This record gives sequence, C-alpha cells and structure tokens, in this order.
Amino acid sequence: MKKSFTRSFTETPRFLKRIWLLRCVLVVFFSTTNLLIFAQASQLETDNGIVASIAPYNADVRDAILKASQYPQILTTLQKNQAQTSASFQNMISNFRQKKQGWFYTLTRYPDLMHALAILPDGQKEDEIYKLLPTQDEDLKESSWKLYRHEKQDLIQVDNIKVNAQEEFNKTIQRLDAPAIAAFQKLSTLPDVLTLLTNNIDLTSRLGIKYLANPMQLNNHLTALHDSLNVQNQYEIATFKKQMDDNPQAMQELSQAAKDYANANGYNIPAQQNYNLNNPNYYGNPYSYWFGYPSWYASPLWYPNSFGYNSGFYMGTGGFGIYGFPSYGFSNWFFNGGYRNRYPNLYHQFGNYYHGHVAGNRVLGSVNNGFMGAANNHFNQNGGVRMNYLTSPNGYQRPSGQTSPNSGNTTHTNANTYHAQSWGSFGGRGNSVGGSGSFRGGGGGRGRH
Repeated sequence: MKKSFTRSFTETPRFLKRIWLLRCVLVVFFSTTNLLIFAQASQLETDNGIVASIAPYNADVRDAILKASQYPQILTTLQKNQAQTSASFQNMISNFRQKKQGWFYTLTRYPDLMHALAILPDGQKEDEIYKLLPTQDEDLKESSWKLYRHEKQDLIQVDNIKVNAQEEFNKTIQRLDAPAIAAFQKLSTLPDVLTLLTNNIDLTSRLGIKYLANPMQLNNHLTALHDSLNVQNQYEIATFKKQMDDNPQAMQELSQAAKDYANANGYNIPAQQNYNLNNPNYYGNPYSYWFGYPSWYASPLWYPNSFGYNSGFYMGTGGFGIYGFPSYGFSNWFFNGGYRNRYPNLYHQFGNYYHGHVAGNRVLGSVNNGFMGAANNHFNQNGGVRMNYLTSPNGYQRPSGQTSPNSGNTTHTNANTYHAQSWGSFGGRGNSVGGSGSFRGGGGGRGRH
C-alpha cells in the first residue's frame, strides 16, 4: 500500500502535488486550531472558579488535585509535553480519512492493547486479534483489526509516541514524594481534570498555596460545597424531570434529538442502555490526555462510553425516561447549532425551565450548569444575564422538603456532576469548562462510522 501510494504520488503533476500538500497543511492547521480553541475556552478567571470547578469531584479526586496543585512547574511541563505529543499525533494521522483517524483515536484509549498489536508479528488471523481485546466492542474490533492488518507501521509509530510520552511523564514526576507521584498518576487517567489544571496554572498555583497554608480548612470547605451541590443537584433534577414527564410530546422529541445528536457525532445509541452511572465502565478508557479527543468533536468529549447519556435521556429494560440534565455538548448543539427548530415542544420545555430558573434567581450547581450555560448563550446572545454560580455552601438555601444527600452515595446525581464538562467558567463567561459556546453549536461534525 505504501509503495503504490509513493509511486503514484511521484507521477502526479507538480501543481497537483502542491494542492495535495497544501490540503495536508490545512488539515493539521485546523485540527490544531480546534484544540487550541477548546483549551482557551476551559480557562477560568477567579479563585472561586477553580474551587467550585473541583468541588463536584469525589474526595479521592479532590485530594489528588490538591496535592498536584502544589507543583505548578510540573503541570507546566506536562502541558508542554502534551502539546508536543498531540501535534505529532495529529501530523501523523491528518492525511487519513476521518473514519481511519477514528480507529487510531479508539486505540489510544487502550494503550496496552495498542502496544500489544504494535509488537505482534505480522500474519495473525482476525480471530487471534480479537482474543487480545479487553472487550468485544464492535468499534474496538474494527479498529484493532484494520490497523493491525493494513496500517501496522503507522500503528507502531503511534505506539512509539505514546511510549515516549509515558517515559517523559515518569521522568517529570520521578523526584516527587510518593503521595505526589500517586496524585499525578491518578490525574493522568482523568484527562479532563488534568486539562483543567494545566489550562489554569496561575489559579491552580494559588490553590496549592492556599492548601499548603491550611489543608484542613480547604478540605472542609470543598467537602461542604460538594455535599451542598449534591443536595441542590437532586432538587434540580427532580424539578426538571417532573416538568419533562408532564410533557410527553417533549419527551418524544428528546428521544429523537438524543439519536440525532449521537448520529451527528458518529455514535449509534443502543436500543437499550445499561442505566448505571455508578458503573466504573461508564468513565472507563477515556481518550488519552496525550493525544486528545477527536478534533471533529465540536464540544469536548473525553469519555465516549458516556456519549449515550449526553442528552439526559435513557432507554432501558424498564422503558425510557430522564435521569438528569443534558450535557453542555448536547445543549450547545441543540440551542446554538440550529437544531432547535426540529423539536418545537422540547425547545419550549427547555425554555420554560431556563426562564423559570433565571426568574427565580436560583443559583447554578454542577448538574445543570452545562445546560444553563448553553441556554444562556442562546437566549442572551449579548450577555444580558449573568449566571449565579454556587461557590459557597452557605450561599445556597435549600427549598423546603430537601434533605441532606446520602453520605454513602455521592456519585448518583448525574454524569455531569463527575468528570463534568458542565461547570461554567466563573468571572464572566457562560461557557463550560472545556467547551466554547461560540464554536459552531457543539457536538457537530460528521462521525467516523
């Protein structure tokens, strides 16, 4: 394949070669530009912003964040290394059609498998390849076999990029103490969290100083804010769910919108979803921090296993229903991507919740912030309404009937509460952490299938 391509290219007229080379340069440029836009959009502006952005995470993640925040120079180095690795990866795959690029992105989620395929001798049969897979997911099967069978040299190159990135990471943190090393190792498996910290080095550094001065006080504050957010989230979900349940036409349109949004991104929602947000597989195998998520996603999506839940709508053995709020990606696609006109009842219902929330001057938590941020960008394009974010547990008064969250279960409120690309950037922006409200409506782009 490589030889025939080289031969045909050398025989191509010079002006066609120039056009082809220019196209390759533009593909790399626009892919890199997209990632830079997303990185800039995830920048926060105040100390309250960084505190409130990490409060929704569970205690073990918050602890890793606080430990890592004491080493801004390490975070700066990691960000630099990530930029170099991502650029090398983009440069290598940019000449392929989007479907094939998607195969490479899929394998970056499984670095051990990618390495095994890279060092596997040629000539293995398809069934032998499938035996190596951690799951028999159809996308993973196709990606593994196609790249092993037809793009082995490029697969080896991507694996080498990953190996080098891991070696640089290990070298960067090797002189730290054991707790700090463990913290960075944990964050390396949470690309959205690590991106949040590296995109806000100054705020993260000040957070580390504050933590070092009084770790107990900051931990207690974050715990109280986390618990308060859980209570508020439960209330908001219940309110939103009741409004949707009372409008069956809007529910039907939400079901269709969920499918359309998924298809627009190359994802087919299964007929029945495993509705269990506490399942560790839900956030398992994210896209690699070093390589990033597919450049054609118009909103950040690090965890493709959660894609089917982005609309807040689920299909299960017990029927269908609402489990939580739409993500920022879905909401931005719906409001700002020109798709709202297809679903008039749903648009009206979403508008009722948004306007009722604003009129009641209710503060935003983590669970509804992605939805509200996208809605605010749509209904107030001139920035007329400033979102009121919850940054202190004392700043939220529980409506009557609310109770404290179950201390034994702090992850059930919604997918957006944890690994949330749904928190707004505080201090004036209404966009989500990791997403840009002005960038083509979110979640668009053709899928890879």
